[in-house]
Amino acid sequence: MCRTKFVGSQQQVNLVIPHLGVEMRRVSNSLLVIPVMLFCAAVVLGQTPAKPATGHKSEDFAAVMKKIRDTWVQEFNAGHADKVAALYADEAVLMRRNGSVHSRDSILAELQRSVTAEARNYTVQSLRAESSGDIGYDTGIYNENFSHHLAEGNYLMVVKRINGVWKIVAHAAVPNPRQK
Repeated sequence: MCRTKFVGSQQQVNLVIPHLGVEMRRVSNSLLVIPVMLFCAAVVLGQTPAKPATGHKSEDFAAVMKKIRDTWVQEFNAGHADKVAALYADEAVLMRRNGSVHSRDSILAELQRSVTAEARNYTVQSLRAESSGDIGYDTGIYNENFSHHLAEGNYLMVVKRINGVWKIVAHAAVPNPRQK
């Protein structure tokens, strides 16, 4: 940051660069004031914001989401509600046709109920997956076979990287209306 002020007939130039811990003052009547001011402007305008250090290796988000999706479907179809629930964050929310459940423990109970109701052959097809930083989403279509009907619909999964691990923080499954 550069400040110029006049003290009597003299001009005082203060140059402060806080992140470098530099502070310079110069009192002058000379033409050096203009080059110093230009230098200050170049320093201020030439600064670019530092990229945050995330400590994470670059990863392919599409591959991360594919692994989460594949694990979710495989473990659900195998009847392992506990392994599916492990994909969710502690304070996640699951939204389904019959309401919302909050927290991993409640999600486990809801998934166990679905598995017990003999929901099988769950399939998903991702239509889009994107991320920005530690947040991402995946959306697509799903099919689920029940003994008395086939459920089809759309899903949205929001994930967040928590302590270096991607976890589902919000998951919505919206069924299509049943055909009569």
